[in-house]
Amino acid sequence: MRLPRTDSPADCRARWSRSVWLAAVLLCVAQSGCGRKASPRPPEDVLPKTILDLQAVNAPEGVQLTWSRPSLYADGSRMSDLAGFVIERAVGTDPRVPFARLHIIEVGDRDRFRQIKRFQHLDRDTRAGTTYHYRVVSFTLDRYFSEPSNAVTVERTVPSEEKHALLPTP
Repeated sequence: MRLPRTDSPADCRARWSRSVWLAAVLLCVAQSGCGRKASPRPPEDVLPKTILDLQAVNAPEGVQLTWSRPSLYADGSRMSDLAGFVIERAVGTDPRVPFARLHIIEVGDRDRFRQIKRFQHLDRDTRAGTTYHYRVVSFTLDRYFSEPSNAVTVERTVPSEEKHALLPTP
């Protein structure tokens, strides 16, 4: 036989108070969640903005590429998770020649106060008299890739050494 429970009114109030407090804590935890409190963004908005200032010049050791760091996403908001660049190259004078991946540059300065503003890459694997086309694609930590940059074309020439005029001998 089971005996009826005989709690005092103070015990009932204490148990009820604990239950209400526990429910309030659980509700707060459930509501807080984790992560950033913003509406989700479509993937096309978090693509890095396309690089538009890629330049290529002949250097004594190869073809020197330079470009500016993208600082905005495609939607115009400030980008803070740049992870790197893919450098692509096509060889030859035919404009239909497909680009191939040449090199990947990882960016490791995201947490630094002063970040690199201009990047460069020296393509040493070139031959004189050959035409090269280059473009750069940037990507984020989540591997969202930008559209390819402006394409630049350069015909590889080896800069000649500076020739000095012969001085007359007395």
